[in-house]
Amino acid sequence: MNFSALTEDQLASHTPMMQQYLRAKMQFPTTLVFYRMGDFYEMFYQDAERAARLLDLTLTKRGQSAGEPIPMAGVPVHAMENYLARLIRLGESVAICEQIGTPGETKGPMERKVVRVVTPGTLTESELSSDKQENLLLTLHMPGRGQPLGLAWLSMTRGQITLAESPLDELPAWLTRINPAEVVISQELSERQREQVQHALQAADLVHIAVTPRPAWQFDAALGQRTLCEHLQVASLEAWGAQQLPACHAAAAALLTYAEHTQGRVLSHLNDLKVERQDDTIELPPATCRNLELVQTLRGEEAPTLFSLIDTCQTSMGSRTLKRWLLAPERKRHHATRRQQAIATLLAHPDAHAAIRQGLRSISDVERITARLALRQARPRELAALRESLAALPALRAIVPQEIPSQSTLDTDEPGTLLASLCAHLTPTPDIAQALDAAILPEPAAILRDGGVIAEGFDSELDELRTIGNDSSTFLIEMETRERERTGINNLRVQFNRVHGYFIEVTAGQLDRVPDNYQRRQTMKNAERFITPELKAFEDKALSAKERALAREKMLYEQLLEDLQIYVPELTRLATALATLDVLASLAERAQTLHWNCPRFVKEPCLEITGGRHPVVEARLMETGSHSFIANDCRLDTKHRMLIVTGPNMGGKSTFMRQVALIVLLAAVGSYVPAQACTLGPIDAIHTRIGAADDLANAQSTFMLEMTEAAAILHAATEYSLVLMDEIGRGTSTFDGLALAGAIAAHLHDKNKSFTLFATHHFELTEFPASHPLALNVHVSAVESNNGIAFLHEVQPGPASRSYGVQVARLAGVPAAVIRQAQHTLKALEAHQQEQVAQVDLFHTPAPAAEAFPAPRSTVENKLAEVNPDTLSPKEALDILYELKQALK
Repeated sequence: MNFSALTEDQLASHTPMMQQYLRAKMQFPTTLVFYRMGDFYEMFYQDAERAARLLDLTLTKRGQSAGEPIPMAGVPVHAMENYLARLIRLGESVAICEQIGTPGETKGPMERKVVRVVTPGTLTESELSSDKQENLLLTLHMPGRGQPLGLAWLSMTRGQITLAESPLDELPAWLTRINPAEVVISQELSERQREQVQHALQAADLVHIAVTPRPAWQFDAALGQRTLCEHLQVASLEAWGAQQLPACHAAAAALLTYAEHTQGRVLSHLNDLKVERQDDTIELPPATCRNLELVQTLRGEEAPTLFSLIDTCQTSMGSRTLKRWLLAPERKRHHATRRQQAIATLLAHPDAHAAIRQGLRSISDVERITARLALRQARPRELAALRESLAALPALRAIVPQEIPSQSTLDTDEPGTLLASLCAHLTPTPDIAQALDAAILPEPAAILRDGGVIAEGFDSELDELRTIGNDSSTFLIEMETRERERTGINNLRVQFNRVHGYFIEVTAGQLDRVPDNYQRRQTMKNAERFITPELKAFEDKALSAKERALAREKMLYEQLLEDLQIYVPELTRLATALATLDVLASLAERAQTLHWNCPRFVKEPCLEITGGRHPVVEARLMETGSHSFIANDCRLDTKHRMLIVTGPNMGGKSTFMRQVALIVLLAAVGSYVPAQACTLGPIDAIHTRIGAADDLANAQSTFMLEMTEAAAILHAATEYSLVLMDEIGRGTSTFDGLALAGAIAAHLHDKNKSFTLFATHHFELTEFPASHPLALNVHVSAVESNNGIAFLHEVQPGPASRSYGVQVARLAGVPAAVIRQAQHTLKALEAHQQEQVAQVDLFHTPAPAAEAFPAPRSTVENKLAEVNPDTLSPKEALDILYELKQALK
């Protein structure tokens, strides 16, 4: 059925209930619609078939509409969130169509309305997504060839909109940095533009996220600029540097239109704007995030990664903040320096960070609760959790130590230290807690429709209605006692159930004693149930009181949410402060537990690490207790910008290179680092080319991927970049690989001038520093004995002498016969190599070979030397040929 093209005549052929459903479905033709019917959310037609397939539901056909059976599938109301979570993980969106009318008030079906659309990018419920994952909604505007793309993304939980312009070739890096849960594009993008978006998503490892097309008219720059100004309550966006970004304004227009469409209301809590530029943060391309295993292992698992190691945050909002810092570290050192100082203060006060972490355990996810409050979607128990969090703030604030400002802090424009500014936001107005204390029960019901949410004494009318309902048990007992005495029926019972209401039950043997004023209500096998005028009057009053109490409670709760809206900005600032404090305490704990030290920033280009360790590998070794991690130094500066790293497989080359990059990244975040000392100059990017696998789906071999990533690095790296190149050129023949490795190393050395760690098995490249003054040889050491090979994992000056490939194969369990044959072949090849002329240097013009003593010429050679071919006739040439032939005999 084509829902978007249904006409009124076609709708008229359906039953009234199906007409109501189809009108709702026409608004969301490509979205699953959960249509509330009593205790179930039902789906019909194509939605039912699709949901049955995705959720493994039973597909049935009941009744008819327009002369055809209706396919249907449903989920229970109480289990809706479990099914929603599964659909969101599959990239689906769901429109929730609720019953908003009262039974019996209108003819025909009860009134229903789509109150919200749940999409991957607009989630605020912890039940539907990971607590540590921030769900961002990104809108992408592609104005045309040669023009920058407009990006606008929204954090529903933080109430922040971010804008950025990007060239098309930098889109994968932006996608990796943003990591959106959903991307919105124009329906009118060309086929080529759609392919470009898919290619960028694939490069950023986001190929499975939801991509939602929206009408092209929504991408209106003037509308976007006007809407942003309205949200921020300003006349111009100049203060944010966002006034002259028309592509971003167009993206923002579609972003806000879609977000308000899904939430069914204006998003009043979006009051923060940020403009990001490419040079604001240290560039971490998709390959770098993947190869360094920042938030996900190469196998796609969440641990062990750098994030899983340093994330000991006590709150979900702290974990989300830490991940945001890790994936978008700032180039400027201002915030990193303030964080370092705060961590130093926490470490200087014994047990300060431990006490703060203990205090944070009683703090709920204030960030998401505030967002849901702003959307009028907060549940009763979430408000109770917010109240408890507010009550815990005084004790938490009291244990935050006072920070002494450093000179670097005093030189900035921001007043006070970081810890002091955080404490200032940990003192919200007491009106919020007082309002929640007065309105919400100490332990409210989970769902508002069940009642039991509003506190006693908050509303006199509600208290009166509740009293009527609560007095029913007393009334029933008193009436039962009175009726037994009046009728003489000792086993008479006055009871209530949801189906038949209030009744008097008399067993079959006592029916002859039933008074005349008893009216039969229900006949059972061994008893009869009756109603009296008195009981009927009480029933009407009691049931009416319960319904009115629930309606009153719902109204009061909605009014409470409305009254709390003025506190949303203050609660947002509180959430940010709590999350930041949580991250700082977590980083202080990691520094103390893992023996990390504070790095030092300088303005001169340099990278000096003393006793550096790979944080994740070291933690794994500590867990297993196998052996301690071997620390290594790394020094790069203006005189030496490249290290040629050689050594055996499994010797630790890749670990050494990765640990340097992770130390640089942790320092940029503001964390302490796993090293005895670290001095770091300006860094604008971390590029890596480490390992690869065939991309068969896109017809790319390992070598093609290797060259593609290498090309991206050669184009993007600058003199302030850190570049890791591991075994470049190994995907092709030896001479091809050697030639390419040498050329790439030379380009990085001469043109890019980046800080480079270049690991290789091509021993010919150890001659590279001889002709390139900014390069040095280092190697990871190993020792061979009769028992095999021992890897020392120690980085030493100079080139490695050999690669120990056969020994590593033995460790891997290769059969002994294969090892013996390989050793025999290796000896033969080495002997043959020694007999050959030394290999020509790749980086210099070959010197002419020494001239040997000339041998005496033969008769034929002497005769041939006398011949001038240009003066010979054909006959003379033939005669000379015969003479030469005769001379050979």
